[in-house]
This record gives sequence, C-alpha cells and structure tokens, in this order.
Amino acid sequence: MTEKIRLIYTNSLVPASFSALAAALLVAALWKTTSHLSLMIWLAVTVLLAIIRLALITSFKRKKPVGKEILKWEKPFSISLFAVFLTWSIGLLMVIPKDNMAVMFIVCVFSIALAAAAISWYGYIRYVQLTTICIALIPTITMLLTYGSNETLWVGVAAAFMFLSCISTSHSFQKNLNGNLELAYDLEQSIRQAEVVARTDMLTGLKNRRAFFDEAPALMDSCITKELPTSVVMFDIDHFTSINDQDGHAGGEAALQHVAKLLEDTLRRSDICCRFGGEEFTLLLPNTNIEEAKQTAEKLRAIIEKTPVQYLRESIPLTASFGVADEGLDLDEILNHADQAMYNAKRAGRNRISVYSAAGKRKPSQKKFKSNKSAKVRDAL
Repeated sequence: MTEKIRLIYTNSLVPASFSALAAALLVAALWKTTSHLSLMIWLAVTVLLAIIRLALITSFKRKKPVGKEILKWEKPFSISLFAVFLTWSIGLLMVIPKDNMAVMFIVCVFSIALAAAAISWYGYIRYVQLTTICIALIPTITMLLTYGSNETLWVGVAAAFMFLSCISTSHSFQKNLNGNLELAYDLEQSIRQAEVVARTDMLTGLKNRRAFFDEAPALMDSCITKELPTSVVMFDIDHFTSINDQDGHAGGEAALQHVAKLLEDTLRRSDICCRFGGEEFTLLLPNTNIEEAKQTAEKLRAIIEKTPVQYLRESIPLTASFGVADEGLDLDEILNHADQAMYNAKRAGRNRISVYSAAGKRKPSQKKFKSNKSAKVRDAL
C-alpha cells in the first residue's frame, strides 16, 4: 500500500497542474452562455483546490516519508481529490444553465474526460479510482437521463455505457497494476537478498571481505574529512587447526560463530567488523586513536579468553592474538601493518596484543587527530 501511495503522489503533479488550466478553458467556452459571476466563483474554487493539491504533492516530495509514515498521506490526498471532482461535477452542474443543451453536452464531454483521467492517473488505489469515476459521471448521467428530451436521453444512455466501460477498464487496470507491483516487489526483494548474501559471511553473519573493502574506504575518508582518527584491529583465533582436529569442522564452526557473537555484543554500531578469512577477523574503528584501539583489543581478548565455546557437551577454551595499527598511507597499508602486528603477537606467545610501532608514514592530515567523544559525532559515523 505504501508503494501505491508513493506512486499516486508522484504521478499526480501533472493532472493537478493542468486542472486550473482546463478550468480556465472551460470558463472561456461557457462565457457567453453562463452567468459570469457563477463561472468566476467556480473558477476561483477550482484554482484554489488545484493550489492546495499542488502544495500537498510538493510537501510529500520534499519530506520524503518512508515506511508507515507514508500511510498518513493517503487521507489528505483522497479528500483533496474528491473535493476537486465534486467541484468539476456537481459544482459545475449547479453553475451552467439548464435550458442550454449545447452547454450540457460540453459538460458531458468534460465529465467523460474526468473519468478517463481517474482511470489513468489515480488507478493505483482502487477506492480512489472508483470514487472519482462515480463522482465524475453519475451526476452528469443523472442530469441527462432526467432532462426530458430524446437527445439528452440517448446521450445519457451512451454516458451510462461509458460509465460501465470505465468501471470495467479500471478493474482490468487495477488487476494488471497489482500484478506488476507484486512482481516488481518480489524482484526488488530478490535483488536485496542477493546483495546481502554477496556481502555477508554466511557462517558467522558478519560482513565478508568484499563488504569490508566496499565500506571501509568511505568511512576512512569521512573520518579524515572530519579530522578524526581511524584504527584497524586484526586478530586470529589461536590454535584453530587443533580445534578442527579435536572437535571436527563443526566444532571449529561453532568457535567462529561464538567469536562473531562476542564481537556483535561488544563493538559499536559505527565499527566495521568482518570475517577476513578462515579464523581471522578484521575491525575498522572510526573516531578511535591507537590507544583506544589497543584498549578495545584488550577488552575483546579478555572476553574471548573468559568465554569458552559450549559445543555439544564440552567446553572449548579459546584465545586470540591481536594486531593494532593506525599508520599507513591508505587502507591496504594500515591493514598490512595490523597484520604484521598480529603475527608479532603470535610469535611472542599468542593470546596477547601487539601494536604496530615501526616508523611508518601517516597521512599528514591524520597526524594530530584526536578522537571526539561527542555523541552527535559518534552517531554521525
């Protein structure tokens, strides 16, 4: 339903814009046969309603509501549209002279045009389409059938058949539209699902390597623009091969899922966390200097050590070795430095943290960056 409301707003700008122009043309056509005052009052009301509808449509496009918020825009659209059609049907019939058959036929033509517009422009919502068709044609048909002459009687019968044709056409339009919308929705969902699968490590539910390299450069650039530090943490589960040997690949998978859950529970929403490959994980920490990244790594190391994996009926102890870096000309270089630090931690005995400290090159703009503790800054990342 939300998509239908969005479509009806998107496609209503043209008919709302031409409503006032069509009214002016009709007034010009009836000017010699109808009361000038009545025509000007009718024109003023029509133009006012057109302005209201244009303001409503413009407001919708400017605010860009999403989700359930879109549903709140259905009622004002329907009310304004029904008011326009009532003005063009009943309002117009009250203005024109009842003894001029030529004028009546002109109004009949405009009524049929209104009904056709209702099918083409407002077919996205069934009750709106049907109501506008009825408002456009029923008053005119009633007037023609009850006028008392053979000419108007037959025109009224023809208009009645046109009314039935419009109802039938609107039903076919709605059926085809619903099918197309459902197909488009299913296709969109399939594409989104495929994108999620392509960017997600299916075992752990974390981002995969591809997603990391898609998102991390933009986040780093954003931090540089805002003069905020960025750090990288890489870690590897210690003796993972032994876990696979002793508990099978299912035990190893349980260990990876367990670590992924600990990461999701511990890290911030702004952090990018991915399974980099095998038993290796990588974290990009925005607005985080090297000391804060080291503290985060130590926190994760302690949690992993204190939280063994519960697999079947046994408890599998885990430890991990961490490398931390923030030096480098680009993301690849910082990752390489964090990787070197991680292997230094492994060589030093595992279950520890190593910070890359070689004389590397930083981006000049990063040298003096300090992390910003403002909640507004954190939420913006």
